[in-house]
Amino acid sequence: MGAGAVPISEVFLSALDIPTEQILSRLVPAVALGNAMAIVAGGLLDRLGKKRPELTGNGKIMDVGEDDDYLDEEEEVALTLKDYGTGIVIATSFFIFGRILAHGFVELFGIDLHSYAWMIVSVAVVKALNIMPKEYERACYGWYKFVMSNWTPALLMGIGIAYTDLGQVIEALSLTYIVLCALVVLGAIVGSAVVGKLVGFYPIEAAITGGLCMANMGGTGDVAVLTAAKRMELMPFAQISSRPGGAFIIFLATVLIPIFF
Repeated sequence: MGAGAVPISEVFLSALDIPTEQILSRLVPAVALGNAMAIVAGGLLDRLGKKRPELTGNGKIMDVGEDDDYLDEEEEVALTLKDYGTGIVIATSFFIFGRILAHGFVELFGIDLHSYAWMIVSVAVVKALNIMPKEYERACYGWYKFVMSNWTPALLMGIGIAYTDLGQVIEALSLTYIVLCALVVLGAIVGSAVVGKLVGFYPIEAAITGGLCMANMGGTGDVAVLTAAKRMELMPFAQISSRPGGAFIIFLATVLIPIFF
């Protein structure tokens, strides 16, 4: 919600001068419906894996034969207040860096992309290059879990009270709207399974991580989908789908909204 619906509503606002409340009232039902459908689909994919064991790695995402113990489990480390402070500083630094990049690209190239997308892309680049020390990564992860556990309800309440017009939400819940949301979730499953199979992934694990965890409600949706699918060990891959994948969706919205609307 905070990393998808809200930034995209701001993209609509800047491109079309449509009030944020009006756009969010259209987006909120899609987020909720997509999340619920993704959770149900996760459970169905788990049942499919039991009936067709050749389609699943039972929690392992890559079909690498007998040598499939490729993930090292990291030891849980108790975080201190200093670690949480480090996480806050790094998180806000990436946030400010994303704002700087967004402003710079507007000024230099006339490209107006949401700062949140730039922030996630910069985090993904730093992680891919493996240039951040592990203790700082653990501090960031601890701060993320703290925010997700304690502030998500406040975020949802604020959006519900300040930005959501329930009349427009109810008006948006038509049969066509529900079918459209279902087709998006189905397309995410089929597309991710097919492409995953082509690049050496198990189709069911690829569909869960690359598909359902892209169509659900972010971090909380990832937990719910993986719980329904009985594959919580896929959480790192689900986060890749939710975070950089979400940034890519914002990039697409920024580029496509002015073209089609």
